[in-house]
This record gives sequence, C-alpha cells and structure tokens, in this order.
Amino acid sequence: MFKNYPLRDLNTWRVGGSCSLFAAPSTSPEAREIITDCLLDAESFYILGGGSNVLIQDGYLDAMFIATEGLADFKASEKEGRIEITAGAGYPVRKLFEFAIKNKLKDFEFLTGIPGTLGGAIWGNAGAAGVGFENLVSEVETINVDGSVRVWKNTELDWRYRSNPFGGSETVLVTRASLTAKHGELDKIVEKIRFFSEMKKGQPIGKKTAGCIFKNPEGFAAGRLMDEAGCKGMRVGGAVVSKSHANFVENENNATARDIYELCEKCRELVLARRGVMLEYEIRFFGRF
Repeated sequence: MFKNYPLRDLNTWRVGGSCSLFAAPSTSPEAREIITDCLLDAESFYILGGGSNVLIQDGYLDAMFIATEGLADFKASEKEGRIEITAGAGYPVRKLFEFAIKNKLKDFEFLTGIPGTLGGAIWGNAGAAGVGFENLVSEVETINVDGSVRVWKNTELDWRYRSNPFGGSETVLVTRASLTAKHGELDKIVEKIRFFSEMKKGQPIGKKTAGCIFKNPEGFAAGRLMDEAGCKGMRVGGAVVSKSHANFVENENNATARDIYELCEKCRELVLARRGVMLEYEIRFFGRF
C-alpha cells in the first residue's frame, strides 16, 4: 500500500495527479480484502488496468486506486481439441494476442492493435468491426460492491457495443477470465489480422493517446463526424486532435487532463451543432471534470 501515489506514468496519456492511496493486489482474495476495507471505511476507489481509455484528473484525488497489474497469472491447456485459457485481469492484451498467433488460435484477430489489460478490455467490451470477446469468453470472475465474489457464465453477460457486459449489476472489479479457443488455419488468421490492421490504418502510432475518445453512434463513425466538423488539428493547451484520425486526442506538449477534457468537449459541441449528434464518450473519467 502506498500513500500520495503519482498516477501520470500509469496511463497512456501521461496526465493526471496523485491519489491518496494506491494498491496492486496479486491475488483475487487480496483484491477482495482491499475492496472490503474501502467499503468499511466509506472510501471511494477506482480500478486501473493498463491505463488506456481513461482520463485521470489533475491534482490530488482523495481516493484509492487499485491497479490490476499484479493479477497477471496465465495458464492454458488443451482439452478435447480446444484450448482452455485462464488469465488474470492484469494480463496484457498484447501478450494474449501473441500467444494466440503463436499457437494458431482463431477468433483473436480483432485484438490487433488493442492496448491495455484483459480485465479492462472485457469491462469495456473492446472489439473491432463487430467482433469481440463474446465468442471467446466462457466465464468471468468478478468482485461485487459488497465484497462478494461472483462467477459469470458467458450467457449471463450483456455483450452490447462498447458497454460494460455486467450491466446494472454491483460489479466493481474483474479478477480473471476463462476463454475457450480453437485452432485455425494460419493463412486465414493472418488474412484477418491484415484486415483489422487495415481498418486501423491512420490511427496515431507512438503518440500519447488513450484510444478512441467517442463511441460510434448508430449509423455513423465518430471520427468521420469529427472530421466533417473541422476537429482535426484543434488544440487546447498541449492537447491536439490527431491529424491522422479525428477520434484520437494526443498529448503533444505536456498537456493537462483539463486541456484534454476541454478539447473533447469542444469537439462534442461542434459535432452536435453540425450534425445534431451528441457523441458518447468511450473513455472513462477518474476524478472530477
């Protein structure tokens, strides 16, 4: 447990202040104990995975941050022609993708270029071109707001676009997930990877971003709406809308979280004024904005 812990290096935007307490449990029971203690003390807390897709406020946050980086166990075994994978919430999506390719496992191709951790990816139902974890997950273990543990079967989860599959439940933390995979033909797997890579062509690589800012409204692409509204290249302080893909905001020159937030809000206003569409955030906000 750490006090007054800096958060800037724990998110992909490299912004934000510090939190009153920080913990990185290495087991599910430890995570449960920490959350239970927070509830008893009426202390607010945030769950931090790989730090992508989140915006953390500047300054001091009187809250605990619980990082899942220590929940990174991984095991795989073959059973009746299928590969059974169990991984902790903190296991990197990139490593899961690499394992799938190395072992010629199909249906993981959509993970091409997706950052973060397994728990965070499932929490936000990450995916591409309508493909996601729905066809891979067999069960997910979570901790509820009362400190209890629940194991969800795939059919109990609500796999809607970029939405928390646990719906309106009391779930606060994913601790592990079990996936069921099948072998595929390498040439077809590579072909699909190329498809997803081409889809993401133009996204800023090597920049300080947090992934897509807004969800795609039904029938529209958020990036295209922002482009049409003249958002590309717009700037607030050190934050700038990417010139290669309008649905990305880059920390180009020591931006603050406030810079990024104000720039995102300006983009929303422009799109609303031009097309009458109110964009919905895909990123999550930690702190006050």
